Amino acid sequence: MRLLAIPFSLGIALLGCGTDSPSENWVPNFHPPSKPSGFTRYITPTVTDITPGYNQEWCQWVAGPSDQAQDVLALAGYQSPTGHHAVLYATTETNFPVGESHICTTDDMLSISFLGGIGGEGTGGTNTLLPDGLYFRLEAGQAMMANTHWLNATDDTVEGQAVIDIKMAPESDQRTAADLLANNGDTFQINAGGMTSYDNSCLVKEDLNLAMVTNHMHQWGFSIYTEVIHTDGTTDMLRSDPAWSPEWAFNPQYTLYSLDVPKVVHAGETIHTHCEWMNTSANTLLFPDEMCDGIGFYFPGHGMITCEDGTWQN
Repeated sequence: MRLLAIPFSLGIALLGCGTDSPSENWVPNFHPPSKPSGFTRYITPTVTDITPGYNQEWCQWVAGPSDQAQDVLALAGYQSPTGHHAVLYATTETNFPVGESHICTTDDMLSISFLGGIGGEGTGGTNTLLPDGLYFRLEAGQAMMANTHWLNATDDTVEGQAVIDIKMAPESDQRTAADLLANNGDTFQINAGGMTSYDNSCLVKEDLNLAMVTNHMHQWGFSIYTEVIHTDGTTDMLRSDPAWSPEWAFNPQYTLYSLDVPKVVHAGETIHTHCEWMNTSANTLLFPDEMCDGIGFYFPGHGMITCEDGTWQN
């Protein structure tokens, strides 16, 4: 099961530890710039044998348990070619050592919190442009795990690597923690040569203050929207993309609210995401070649909240 909607070979730095030193052991065709001043760099273990058609998500432990709660002030990073995303999570799964790297399991998505993410193919990123006053938080005792997704549409076998640069400060009462809400669809089937639509709905279990909302599809996306359906049947649009651009898979477009005036979704209401694809290929498309996700960030955060095809995972 995936960790997000929605995005390290070896020497001490390359075992996943934070480092202030540049590496000269990058995989071929990967040349990330030096980290920004004041940031700590985390480098994921190398994923080898990424063959043509490869499509896997890896969970990679890059830092051990923190001795104090810390707030993420900024995050950026880069991923080598064939990378779809690299997402950094706080996790209470601290039994794995730094440098552990395996294909993600369902257990890996339990008790995690979002810290930030980047798009792939060498694209830098920021900490999702949270509104002023909102931050992601690494709680004391939590480790850091990178979820890296590799999707090889080339004819070559490659290796994969990512770097995540993060700037943190001790937890402050002046900052409010946010976390991720994902309304994901996984069980669709998109037939070749035509239009397919799909709906995913989840009944909200608690009041949620939303700060940002975006949608996520891939190459064959045609349109998508995410809305709230109130208990009386009326609706409010959270984010509508009536003409989807494949570029947005790596460059999310957000509807923004604020810390003072969030978009409130109440317990008992429904978050509904509607997707349409135009499949011009000769193949039937399934997840994860295509995706149908409504993604938001809520506060105060208390862990990632994920719904998969109508069923809450946490």
